Amino acid sequence: MRNKSILIGLMVMGIMVPSIVFGAIELKFCNYFPVPARQTKICEEFIKDLEARSGGQLKIRFFPAGTLLTAPKIYDGVVEGIADIGFSNISYTFGRFRVTEALDLPLGFPNAWVANHVANDFFREFKPKEWDKIHMLSMHTSPVNVVLTATKPVNKLEDLKGMTVRGQGFIAEVVSALGATPRAIPMPEAYEAMQKRVFEGLMIPMETLRAFRLAEVSKYATECWPIGQVYTFYLIMNKDSWNKLPANIQKIINEYPFEEKLANMWNEIDIDGKNYGKEKGLQFIELPGEEMIKWKKAVEPVLDKYVKSMVAAGYKEKEVRELINYVRMRIEHWTKKQKELGVKSSTGPAEVRLK
Repeated sequence: MRNKSILIGLMVMGIMVPSIVFGAIELKFCNYFPVPARQTKICEEFIKDLEARSGGQLKIRFFPAGTLLTAPKIYDGVVEGIADIGFSNISYTFGRFRVTEALDLPLGFPNAWVANHVANDFFREFKPKEWDKIHMLSMHTSPVNVVLTATKPVNKLEDLKGMTVRGQGFIAEVVSALGATPRAIPMPEAYEAMQKRVFEGLMIPMETLRAFRLAEVSKYATECWPIGQVYTFYLIMNKDSWNKLPANIQKIINEYPFEEKLANMWNEIDIDGKNYGKEKGLQFIELPGEEMIKWKKAVEPVLDKYVKSMVAAGYKEKEVRELINYVRMRIEHWTKKQKELGVKSSTGPAEVRLK
């Protein structure tokens, strides 16, 4: 009763606190992925684990599939306290996370396992001020993008000319650099857009073949992992909600292995997506070495454009180059680690690539 009286007093004074239900701390958690998607299932896993580890102190209400906040509104919704925890990606708010957007550049990520670890290293190393309004639980990334097409295969760079391809943020910049016309459409609308030929293809990871049922509306998948571009995601918490948690609950959350679980999840679902695509009869195209050299050269202006835009925004060129060089250095580190550990992926060098 005493704790309840204290809570009511704080609320009367306008101080935001996590909801209390029957003595438990209640938090609201949202994402935009469909209910059957593995991204939603892992959120449910987090909730179950954290509630159990808290011994009943924590109660987390889950709102998947954009039922509380749509993908572009998740970050602001968490900052404003509409949700306490949010799972989304930075391309939906392009230009807001300028430093972190370096992770969306075509820097040579071989697969999701490597990219997820690099993203968290990046956040810990630079602690970008653009995230100061929230408490970061974990950065994470999609698997590496491929080109999914519905009407014709992409066997060479020239095949993309004249095509409209879905891409957002710096992924859209890469689509343009490769010669196609980018179209930004939210993923929940991608199936219908592909079906109706609003666009002819997507630059997207293979995991979407199952998660968003794109295997039903795609015929070809061109693997272009050597340019190595991903979509950068975040798992964040409202700062006030975090600060008001008891120390023992903060400790439980801090010690929870979000990074490893997310890295493994994204890696596994890309393997699954590729296998599902094969079951559905998709043709998978691996570009030869000489062709990939052309693709790498074509996307170099995207890196230059990022650097110039950052300098124009007041950053020093040396600092921006350091962001890019750090990512490349950590890609090399984690690719070596992946080989040592024997972790297999759908894309990447022969030593880690699942046959």
